[in-house]
Amino acid sequence: AGHLNRLKQRNSLGPSRDGTNYAVVHCTGYIKNWPPTDMFPGVHMERPVDDDMHASHCCLVAIGRLQVTSTASNDMTNSNNQSEFITRHAMDGKFTFVDQRVMNVLGYTPTDLLGKICYDFCHAEDQMNVKDSFDQVLKQKGNFSLMYRTRAKSGEYVWIRTHANAFLNPYTEEV
Repeated sequence: AGHLNRLKQRNSLGPSRDGTNYAVVHCTGYIKNWPPTDMFPGVHMERPVDDDMHASHCCLVAIGRLQVTSTASNDMTNSNNQSEFITRHAMDGKFTFVDQRVMNVLGYTPTDLLGKICYDFCHAEDQMNVKDSFDQVLKQKGNFSLMYRTRAKSGEYVWIRTHANAFLNPYTEEV
């Protein structure tokens, strides 16, 4: 008899309906085969007597990093404005977080954009200006607002206004 473990998943930011607050943790790791615990003296694992998974133990070896930047401002997360969405980017421009409301504006799902470089979606005439603006905000750790054209899922270009700011991770001192 196999066992099914479930993790509670949140698809949005901020407090849940029941008032519980969640933190987003980014985990990176791998599954490792683990020998039966009776090979290690003094280590015991409780398992049901009828456990027929004893021949194939495995475990997750992972590092979890608290995504302190994944708590968006209440102004944006509580906004009912379906023409606004939140994204977060790595220093190279890769999407690291995409709000579900992006579907209403550009037609993409968050998973369509995660890991992709944001500049690749900019109109060719706007791309250098967007890159330069992002570079400036990273160097000065300030903020800016910029209008530019970005490619929607349909292939057409849509004008969007971006409000961007760089932030310093309080734990690692990294931008």
